[in-house]
Amino acid sequence: MPPISPPPTTRLAALFVLLCAALAVPGATTAHAATTTVVTLGFDDGVKDQFTNARPILQAHAMHGVFYINSGQTNLTNYMTQADIAALASDGNEIGGHTVDHADLTTLSSDDAKREICNDRVTLLNWGFAVKNFAYPYGATNAAVEQIAHDCGYNSARTVGGVVSPGSCDGCGYAETIPPADMYNTQTPDSIKSDTSLATIKGYVTNAENHGGGWVQLVFHHVCDACTDTYSVSPSTLSDFLDWLAPRRLLHGTTVKTVDQVIGGAQQPPVNGPPLNPPTHGNLVQNPSLESATGGLPACFQYGGYGTNTYTWTRTTDAHTGSYAQQLDVTAWTSGDRKLVTKQDANTCAPVATPGHVYNASVWYKGTWPADTQVKLTLYYRTTAGTWAYWTSGPALPATNAWTKTPAFTSPAVPAGATGLSIGLSLAGTGTVYTDDYDITDPANP
Repeated sequence: MPPISPPPTTRLAALFVLLCAALAVPGATTAHAATTTVVTLGFDDGVKDQFTNARPILQAHAMHGVFYINSGQTNLTNYMTQADIAALASDGNEIGGHTVDHADLTTLSSDDAKREICNDRVTLLNWGFAVKNFAYPYGATNAAVEQIAHDCGYNSARTVGGVVSPGSCDGCGYAETIPPADMYNTQTPDSIKSDTSLATIKGYVTNAENHGGGWVQLVFHHVCDACTDTYSVSPSTLSDFLDWLAPRRLLHGTTVKTVDQVIGGAQQPPVNGPPLNPPTHGNLVQNPSLESATGGLPACFQYGGYGTNTYTWTRTTDAHTGSYAQQLDVTAWTSGDRKLVTKQDANTCAPVATPGHVYNASVWYKGTWPADTQVKLTLYYRTTAGTWAYWTSGPALPATNAWTKTPAFTSPAVPAGATGLSIGLSLAGTGTVYTDDYDITDPANP
């Protein structure tokens, strides 16, 4: 009688142990029963280096992530293009929403928050992406914002924090539950930063594995070497982490999934944010004399600029009218400019543009700068997609020690599809400029 072969289950178990032993790293323990740990690789903000550096790493490891996109920043310098996002989606990555302008939603009016969340999703859907899940910029949310995320058609929304991380969240859980306790406030470890060690990132996974499993959503931003942004990870660290993570499916039952694979649910129809308010009469700039401010930044304004330069902003009492003005000092310059511009938001602050209309713009200024420095009045407009685009500039201005109003400047006709306006005074080069009393008027609505 021939020897009796071991049952199939026994043979499979033996093969499993051998395979695990072959994959185990030095010092690893033998395989144990699978937990239910799920890891999601999340990439926020749609920055270009994610496409350049993270994409090939994901491809090399046959893994998929979730890329949370700000539609208003798409196609801008240092951000992904629509073609980049489409390539990521074709790889099998999930595309999620992240607001139009990367806005702190807890600081906005309800209507503005709806425009930021809903219109971002509508734009991404119109670009052909399946968009089901959302991430709050800065992880900032509250009950009202969570309700808006739901009402805009998202199946879930992710904050940042709530899971045990080094130096924070003592007493928190080691992972989000599956399914989450609150679909519109799902929890994560702290964001991965340039000083987050590989051991710490691994620890987020092993902590979950050792405490009953759960959902570990890792939050990445920039993926680059020698990044100037604290919210970054080097490509080598990301690659080493995925090298370590890959065999854990067999060793520990730990899987890598997108948010949609965890949450599920049908794609909801698009929901538009509330329509923009109609134009008002007179000066359309809010807080034009810069009197209201938080932390030195005037309300309804933002600091703008690009390139390589060294600069300082100061809230000064040397004002044209009222009590305050803004002082900008550029002490070293290689390229680009700096400027204080009226806030480029969804509509709380930004004046509404009427296509076909022309606008008169002016700023009061004074300052000193060398002859090779350019100081100009600069205008921007918001597109239907929520993107802010450069529109036009006035002539170069002469330096002056006395408060002076920029020469009369009438814009070209507002392009079709433009929905908002922004104005600033740009300083391209070294020098000092003071600004006050910003003004945008529509001659058709005096």
